[in-house]
Amino acid sequence: MKTIELILSILIIAGASLNLHAEDKATPPPNLGKITGPEAEAFYLGVNAVIWGYPAVKFEDFMRERTSPEILKKGNPQAAVNQFGLVRDLRGPEYKIIATPNNDTLYAQAFCDVSREPLILSVPKVDGNRYYGMQLWDPNGDTFAYVGSRSTGREAGNYALVGPNWKGNLPKNINRIDCPYNGLVVWGRIGVAGPEDVENARAIQDQLRLTPLSKFENSSKRVPVDLEFSKQRVALDIPTGLPQELLFYHKLAESLKHTPPKTRDVVVAESLSQIGFKKNNTEFDFNSLNDAQKKGLAKAYQFALYTMDVNAQTTGITVNGWRWSPKSGIMGTDYLFRATFAKWFTGGNAPQEAIYMDGRKDDQGEYFSGTKKYVMHFKKGELPPAKAFWSLSMYNVSDGSFVENVIKRYAIGDRTPGLRFEEDGSLFLYMQHDSPYDPKKKANWLPTPKEGFYLDLRLYVPDDSLQKGTWSPPKVQVISS
Repeated sequence: MKTIELILSILIIAGASLNLHAEDKATPPPNLGKITGPEAEAFYLGVNAVIWGYPAVKFEDFMRERTSPEILKKGNPQAAVNQFGLVRDLRGPEYKIIATPNNDTLYAQAFCDVSREPLILSVPKVDGNRYYGMQLWDPNGDTFAYVGSRSTGREAGNYALVGPNWKGNLPKNINRIDCPYNGLVVWGRIGVAGPEDVENARAIQDQLRLTPLSKFENSSKRVPVDLEFSKQRVALDIPTGLPQELLFYHKLAESLKHTPPKTRDVVVAESLSQIGFKKNNTEFDFNSLNDAQKKGLAKAYQFALYTMDVNAQTTGITVNGWRWSPKSGIMGTDYLFRATFAKWFTGGNAPQEAIYMDGRKDDQGEYFSGTKKYVMHFKKGELPPAKAFWSLSMYNVSDGSFVENVIKRYAIGDRTPGLRFEEDGSLFLYMQHDSPYDPKKKANWLPTPKEGFYLDLRLYVPDDSLQKGTWSPPKVQVISS
């Protein structure tokens, strides 16, 4: 057990040094105390199970939540399984359901199940300057395909989303996309040039369709969604007497009915039988566990969440204070990173589609604070190398939401009206709480909160210069405090 105790102490020290905040959806380090015997064994196996299974459980939670009218209170549209939920406005500070949203695109999102038959994804023709992307990701968070301006072009098309067990023939002129599981997400983004362009993006949303193969016709009509199937698909029965602190493990067993383990997952999957999982891991029998094992599993869940929070602020490659991961959206067997990704970066793109660079510290190594003033200086010819667009967004460190401000600016980038460049072609971006007096600085101002914040630099359809090391983002410099 010494090895486990050493790992625990290292992670707790690391979390303390990373300036994690309990209020920013992060989990405080659990008070583990001394763990021995059956409790320690259950704790060890539980940590592995939670980290491995967290994305699939999160997927089911999201799917279930999207079908409920309660989702409307959180700023997301209600949608049944296999139905698009259309986000009709650009995200603002009122949106807090997912940390680090973008203010660049309108969303069209659908949680899908293709266990009965394929779904046909129909997309309209999109004008030549507009970015759009329909990202397809599985319950583990791995992106497996794209339909969109970068990957398939801007012409109208029909794409069959085919589950792993389906046998049959598709109509002609239908492009086949094989899905690794029966569950998947269509995470669509439609680029918006500004508030005056929102209606044009909505018109594209209105032409998106998801149609069961058996009801597909090559027309613009939408087929009514099967609400009864949707209701059955998201149903969750919670056993009487199940302790709240063990609810995750029951949800994990339920999720494995829809997202079974791959061959590569055999070590973790086989260990579940030692902590109450039965019937090929699709049932969690908490009554078969003794009190020590239950305590170990409860502590394991809290510690696993905390470990994801630590990983969220340490994983990836750091360049001039900006951190990004070349594994974003394609995690494979990096179980900790894919769990972290599901908790903090839900639906993040794969690097070929978009790169997200997370900024937390200034050029002096200090965390960003609204009590200081900052500047980013892009030299001539060194703007972010994005073929579609780039933007810089700012978020409250407390909950990952946009920073409310008097000018209602939540992102700044190559589509920002009135952006002022220097005579030599370079660009300065200013970040501070109070409005700059200089009109040029005010035009390039991204307002900060009074408290802590973090930044996200997005590059949509980037080239490979970041990977090759021929381009890097400038440091965020302190200019006044």
